[in-house]
Amino acid sequence: MEHFILQVEENLVEKPWAGNFLSKVKGGVSIGESWEISPHPKRPSLVEYKGRIVKMSEIFDEVSGGYEPLLVKFIDAGEKLSVQVHPSDEDAKRLGEKDRGKEEAWVALDKAEMMIGFSKDVSREEFLKAVEDLEVENLLNRIECNKYDSYIIPPKTVHAICRGLIYEISTCSDITYRVYDYGRGRELHLEKAIEVIDFRKCDPNSLKRDVTKLEGENFYVRLLRLSKNVVREVKNDSYAYVSCVEGFVELSTYGEVIKIGEFKTAFVPNNTEVFTVSGSGAILIAKPKA
Repeated sequence: MEHFILQVEENLVEKPWAGNFLSKVKGGVSIGESWEISPHPKRPSLVEYKGRIVKMSEIFDEVSGGYEPLLVKFIDAGEKLSVQVHPSDEDAKRLGEKDRGKEEAWVALDKAEMMIGFSKDVSREEFLKAVEDLEVENLLNRIECNKYDSYIIPPKTVHAICRGLIYEISTCSDITYRVYDYGRGRELHLEKAIEVIDFRKCDPNSLKRDVTKLEGENFYVRLLRLSKNVVREVKNDSYAYVSCVEGFVELSTYGEVIKIGEFKTAFVPNNTEVFTVSGSGAILIAKPKA
């Protein structure tokens, strides 16, 4: 059985708000998102496994050891994304959604700007009037980020990326309720969003995390810095996504060796109990929590 799984082609999403970075490093035009080895049935990645080209969604149960799936993306925002909110698992079930709820976290990979949560307690009526008057931004916390600043985005929390290159880790859900889009005319999902939004004041500092020990309810992420001639051992008691965000990384176990460059990701299956990493730069390792 393979101890490392790679995509056979990029899993890219064109977006009207895309910056230029992902289009240059991944190929394509107006690439706003890169889904990395995605197991989501809506947009599964193609991978090579046991000599066949298959969808990651088809083999995930076999390689995950029974742990819940995660979704890893790179996001390249050249302009403001819409303000959104995601439901909790309980909300998603109550509202009849087919997908589960969504918890996510963002790691800035360069200077970036985000909006997370309300800057004061807000009533439903005040929020809906702000949507109508195109003033929702005035109610939100605006955050300037440096490289590797990271934030947890719990379900029910309104949020938006304003600009920048972002690593996103989340539960494997594609439920997004768009609540505000700066008057650009796209569909809003206010009816469902109002049912799940937490209208209380949010302190963004309470959601900021150290990227070397970033943890949510469903996942955790570790930044490892790599230097030449240093080999580090990583234990794998579940499965792991290893994303190179600077330089290159070489992964090795049981005689199997692969090398991945910047903004590439490898999936390490559950059967790989331990592997080593070496190289030059930095990687983000994401794993599910039991």
